[in-house]
This record gives sequence, structure tokens and C-alpha cells, in this order.
Amino acid sequence: MLFVSMKFPFFLGAVVAAFFLLPVKWRSLVLLFASCLFCLWIEPEVLVVLLFVSVITWAVAILIDQSNKKGQRITAKICLVLTIGLFVALLLFYKSVGMSFYLFQAIGYLTDVYRGKSGAEHNFGYVICYFAFFPKFISGPIERKDKLIPQLKALERVKFWDRGRLSTAFTYLLWGYFMKMVVADRLVMTVNQIFGNPAQFDSFWLIVGAVLYTVQIYCDFAGYSYIAIGCAKIFGINLTHNFETPYMASSISEFWRRWHISLSTWLKDYLYIPMGGNRNGLLRKCINLIIVFGVCGIWHGTGANFLFWGMLHGIYSILDAIIKNKGWKIKGGQFFTFIAVTFAWIFFRADSLDAALIYIGEMGTSGIHPEVWRQTAEQLQLNVVEIAVLLIGVVLVWMMDELCSRRQMHLPVLIQQKKNTVRYLIFYLLLFSILIFGIYGPGYHVEQFIYMKF
Repeated sequence: MLFVSMKFPFFLGAVVAAFFLLPVKWRSLVLLFASCLFCLWIEPEVLVVLLFVSVITWAVAILIDQSNKKGQRITAKICLVLTIGLFVALLLFYKSVGMSFYLFQAIGYLTDVYRGKSGAEHNFGYVICYFAFFPKFISGPIERKDKLIPQLKALERVKFWDRGRLSTAFTYLLWGYFMKMVVADRLVMTVNQIFGNPAQFDSFWLIVGAVLYTVQIYCDFAGYSYIAIGCAKIFGINLTHNFETPYMASSISEFWRRWHISLSTWLKDYLYIPMGGNRNGLLRKCINLIIVFGVCGIWHGTGANFLFWGMLHGIYSILDAIIKNKGWKIKGGQFFTFIAVTFAWIFFRADSLDAALIYIGEMGTSGIHPEVWRQTAEQLQLNVVEIAVLLIGVVLVWMMDELCSRRQMHLPVLIQQKKNTVRYLIFYLLLFSILIFGIYGPGYHVEQFIYMKF
């Protein structure tokens, strides 16, 4: 739970106080120590695995870099392949919170050193802080070494009283907590019941359940990402934006340029392009897409439903590539993309592939029975207040995404352009909503972030 734990504000406050009150030369050590404590807070073995991966990555990167400089490319390649093999084995056979995110960072870092795109970092403290930095540790973003480590080395220049930075950070935090606690965590109560026993619901409610999960996973993961960005910005560190209004996309390829951006760009740079990308004709491109999305599915989980979800997006992407290759124009692209993504999320949310197929089967055969909708709403504990809060929250997120998509700007940055009175009013309304509907609302239950499992 961590970010939504009542203890987290005290933890963050203590880290901020130490960061700005202690001598500036200690700042990277403060973040390193805080990040290690954060890992211990999750579970002691999480820190052990992180240290193991960090030591190996640090040492192998230096060895690869030195081998490259000596012209020993075979030695460098052997080191790279063996280490990546070890990390892939860890991903396949061992699960630990945050591991898939920092292992992808490690593989990308080692690959860049091997390619000569980046030098090896000799300071072990910076390497482990690069992996462990607590705002991004649980669910990313998957940062590149040459973006994050230079910021860790420049912490001495960060001033405490930077009104623009702190105000923007506060806005990211508020909007992230709103998306997570007011929208996502309220949706989960309804979604869990519908997906838990689809045979009890008619087609209408099963479609509603799929759509609500589509909103839930976005608000959950994007909410986490905004909180992470806000936390990091307090310390003067800029993390990668993982989302760019993805449900405003008008094609699947555009969706993946907007959804989980750090993962999609990682897969493109370290898997798709090395396999040939789109350079060897349409057929080869389609094969590469299937492989990449198959890996994407496996990264999310070992169940057949995750693999099917990834392969389904691979098929979507192939169709998208063929449509673009033929020069066809599809009207209503945004609507059809949303429908396709929503359908695929059923496989992602279901407990197994069989459960997903049962859900889809019930959705297509249960019929629509308006006469029992009121009874169903009562069964789902959807009273007038709950429905109103859900609708207002979902509509507000959708409207803000529509606005941000048109302005090509993230909401927290957009809010900073408003007058003080408007900005403070937005702060008050968001904070009020979080306190009333996020923490003290009827039936509220803190849920862990969905992507903590991956």
C-alpha cells in the first residue's frame, strides 16, 4: 500500500526535512538511505535482492566498459549475455516487489554501456540509488541511467524554496491521490464483484464491469505515476511521464505511445529495433510485433491470460500496421481503439484465461434485463451517493484528459498557469475530495497499486 498508507506522509516529511536541513553534500546519501528504508518497509528480502542486482550491474557495467575500451568485444558480449540471462531467469522464476522494473533498468543500462551509448558509473552509491529511488521503486517509471544519475549528481543545486517546483509537485501529488483513492479504489469494489462471479450479472452489467476496470487500471497506475513524479519533484528530480492521455488515442500504435511509456519505449529500443523493427518489410514487422507484445504479456504475469492479452495487442498492432500500409482511413478511430483496449483488459483482469473466456461468454449470452438493474445495483452496494461519486470522478478524469490532450500538457502543469485564487481553489477541492471520498467514504478499503504485482 505504501503511498496510500497513513504512515507515508510522515516518512516523506522526514526525508524532506533531512534532505534540506543536512549539509547539501549529504543529499544523495539521504535519498539512498531513505530508499533502502523504503525497501525494508516493503520486506527485508526486497532490499537483499535489490543489493544483489545492484552489485552485479555495477561490476558488470564496469567490466563491459573496460573491455570495450580495450577492443575486447567478445568478452564484453559474453558478460552482457550472461548477465541478461541471469536477470531474465530472475524475472521468470522469482517475484519481488519492484523487481521487474529495476531489472529492466539494469538490462537497458548494461546494453547501453555495451553499445557505447553510455559510460559505466563507477560510484556504487549512485548505481543503487538509481535502482532504489523510492518514489519510482514500486512501479516505475523505468528510467534510463543517463537521465536519472546526472540528476542525482546535481542535487546540491536544488533549492528548498522554489515556489514553482513545490507547487507543481503538490499538484501532481493531489491529482495522483485523487485518481487513485477517489476514483480507482471506489471502482474496485464494483469491479471485483462483477469479475468475481460474472454468471450473476446480465450483459449490460458485464459490459459496465469491463469499462469500469478500463478506467480503474488507468486511474490506479496513472495515479501512482503522478504521485511518484510529485514526490521526486520535491527533491528536484524529474521522472519520466508514463501516461499521455492514452484513452484519447485514435489507434493502437498511438495508444502504446501514450500508455506505460517507459515500458513501451524500452521494448522498442531494446527488443523491437534490435530485431529489425519495421526495416525489413511488412511481414517481418508483423512477426516482430507479435514477439514484442508476447514478451510484454509475459512481463506482466506468467498466466496464460497475460500472454493472451499481450498477443491480442500484437494482433491489434498488426492490423493497425496493415491499415496504415494500405493507406486506409478509419472513421471513429478513438472509439474503436477504446473498445479494443477495453476488450483486451478483460483478459488482463481475469484470474485466468478460462475465467476471461467465461466472462466474455456470459457477456455475449446473458441478455439485457432492465427489470433487475435496481436489484443488481443494491447487490453491488451502489446507492445514489456511490453512483454520484463514481460518475463525477470518472467524468472529471475524462474531461481533464480531453483538455490535456488538446493542450498537449499535463494537468498539474496546466493548473500552474492559472491565477493563484483558481489554483488554490483547485487544491482545496482536490484535498477535500480525497479526505471525504477517498479516506472516509462509505465502504472504502485501501487497495495496493495494481502494478505492484508485476
